[in-house]
Amino acid sequence: MKRLIINIIFVSMFLTSCSTHNEVPVITPVTTTPPPELPAITETDVNLDLELQDKLKGIWKDYFVEEFNDTRAVNVLVVTNRLLKGKSFGCTDDVFGVESDTNFRLGACRVNVPRNHSTGELKFTKNQRDSSNDFFKIIGQKELNLTTVVDYLKKSKRSPLIFVHGFNVKHEEAVLRASQLAYDLKYQGPVVLFSWPAGAGAGFLDNKLINRTYEANLKTAALSIQTFKFFISKLIESKVIPNIVVHSMGHQVVLPALFELGKARTLQPGDTNYQMPLGEIILNAPDFDSELFTTNVEMIKNLSRRVTLYCSYTDKAMFASESMNSSKRLGGCTYMEGVDSINVSLLDNSTFGLNHGYYASRPILSDVFQVLLGIEADRRVFIRKSDPNSTEKYYLRQ
Repeated sequence: MKRLIINIIFVSMFLTSCSTHNEVPVITPVTTTPPPELPAITETDVNLDLELQDKLKGIWKDYFVEEFNDTRAVNVLVVTNRLLKGKSFGCTDDVFGVESDTNFRLGACRVNVPRNHSTGELKFTKNQRDSSNDFFKIIGQKELNLTTVVDYLKKSKRSPLIFVHGFNVKHEEAVLRASQLAYDLKYQGPVVLFSWPAGAGAGFLDNKLINRTYEANLKTAALSIQTFKFFISKLIESKVIPNIVVHSMGHQVVLPALFELGKARTLQPGDTNYQMPLGEIILNAPDFDSELFTTNVEMIKNLSRRVTLYCSYTDKAMFASESMNSSKRLGGCTYMEGVDSINVSLLDNSTFGLNHGYYASRPILSDVFQVLLGIEADRRVFIRKSDPNSTEKYYLRQ
């Protein structure tokens, strides 16, 4: 009996299955779309990519003369209005302190840059026996005069890179940082450091109270404006066209000086023969009043080939500065015409806890490298446009 019931169940299932599969299927009409049209191609017998590569081989061979593939000595020219503590020019903190001088000095620092250094980090030693492949070392120094420096820059036929450091950076660190930037950018021209009197004093409270140091550095930055302006003026007079890289509070020195210089130079409509006296101006995390910059930005554009601004929403130093100065800071991102404002908030920069020292990191230097080659922002790798109504033009992707 059980066997009979089981057979009846199987037969029923089979019949149900057959009836289901015998139903007429519903056919949904397929809508077809024409394939996308391929871009028009100009007929030519030349492979354009290979032709361009062949041309660039010769260009890069002539352009990249200096090699930065191994440990090497880098010369950093120095202009400083720090008060001299020693008897003559030097490259360490025991020679130049954090006080300002009414005069300025010039010289050259020769720095060993190790091949094994991580981008953005400065492992410094005063022991000359330590490995040159692992440590930065100061291996030479010489005092120079203004005429010698300007003549050298003029005769080099390359655009010098002028680096202006930021808040709380002492002389020795500034020298090392300039050498690191030169090495990592494979910079082919001379490198000049403008070392203004930043850093904390020697007292215990000076080192612990950051607000006191900030206020002191603001004052010395203001006292450094005319010295920087004078030096740049001498370069302009000598037809030397420098690129300028600035960080943080260093903008309190550079931007007012350039505003003053720019007022004397007004572009005339249709003037195509106007020679810009400055090359690339690269602003990194500017601790500078955003509204003041926007008001005077035309003065900067009258001087330079291009202005690039690296800014960030996550820069904690900008938050602190906005609170102290009661004004929006340029380093927090501000959109304006004629300036390539690039938001770098997407970068994970754990090396620098405040997210303020990104200017010396690999992603930024990779982009700066392309800036210095003259590549437009929207053609550089890892750059994307920002959304409409954003406070910047571009984002630098991770």
